[in-house]
Amino acid sequence: MKTDVFLKRMEKVRLGMAKEGVDVFFLGPSPDIFYLTGFGVKGGKRLLLLVLSEKEPFILANLLNKEQVKTLPVKDQIFWKDGEDPFGILKTEIVRRNITVKKTALEPGIPALFSLPLSRAFPGTEFTLGSSLTDPLRKYKDKDELDLIRKACRESDRALAAVMDKGARWIGKTEADFHEALSAEFGSRGLRSFGAGIAVGANAAVPHHDSGKTVIEKGKCLLADFWGRCGGYYTDCTRTFHIGKPEKEFEEIYAIVLEAQEAAQAKARTGNTLGDVDFAARSLIEKAGYGEYFTHRTGHGCGIDVHEGDSVNAGVNVPLAPGMVFSIEPGIYLPGRFGVRIENLAAIGEKDTEILHSYPKELKVIE
Repeated sequence: MKTDVFLKRMEKVRLGMAKEGVDVFFLGPSPDIFYLTGFGVKGGKRLLLLVLSEKEPFILANLLNKEQVKTLPVKDQIFWKDGEDPFGILKTEIVRRNITVKKTALEPGIPALFSLPLSRAFPGTEFTLGSSLTDPLRKYKDKDELDLIRKACRESDRALAAVMDKGARWIGKTEADFHEALSAEFGSRGLRSFGAGIAVGANAAVPHHDSGKTVIEKGKCLLADFWGRCGGYYTDCTRTFHIGKPEKEFEEIYAIVLEAQEAAQAKARTGNTLGDVDFAARSLIEKAGYGEYFTHRTGHGCGIDVHEGDSVNAGVNVPLAPGMVFSIEPGIYLPGRFGVRIENLAAIGEKDTEILHSYPKELKVIE
């Protein structure tokens, strides 16, 4: 993204700081710092901070990170060497710049390894979480962000299609085999940070099952929940298949979940709330008699984090507005037997809602 995009985002955060009476905002390596600067390197044991205040922003980093930060849209950069006290250097820079430190916001992911020394370096300071400064901005995706999410979804659909083209050859393989193959397809399409929950049969009744050695075999369902990043932005999708001809009850439950998913998608438009979307799916499943087996929220925000922002859940009266991206993923889980979940990402537009996945939702039977 262009430098001016990041500069405008940082300026919006600084305006938010002024409204909330926050003097300084410390951000370490995190989704928030990626949103504000494009810095996507994971944190380590060496202090690295983006420092926002009413003064010009600056970065404090170890010399080892110099090459990684020099291209960021924050040109004021201070470096410390191994053996030096980075917290003392930070305090010196704060004093030198005449920055008030009465109320300080911390990026929520800063570990105790750093947050505790920061509290000691600035005694008497009121510390608060900085989520309220960044979450409202990250909730609404701009064109560049939406394009990256679209690409991630498009390529993940293609990855799943390539894996499923093997059809009956999956019979006798394991959840772990399927996971490995899907991961490889993601990687070949430039998608990073792959993750998946591949669940066969009764394992699919556990919403967050870890892929294991269970064998894919006839008479059982195969649930694939998978995610990954393109340019720092996530896709998240779920499809449920069946190996061999399914029993009537499975077909009936699949039809209920599909109807609930489509009802929720139809409700996902401006003028409604996230709670309305949840109700559209949940009420239909409850009416069918399976309400107790729909054990989670209908969806979640998605972007730099695979789970971010507000939930699509009962009582979440957040109005839908252009730029919001969230999952719609109702499910029914019968313990010890099977589970069905169908998930798409939806993007709210000015006039219409865009469903970001095109992989078919109709029940696919693998013979």
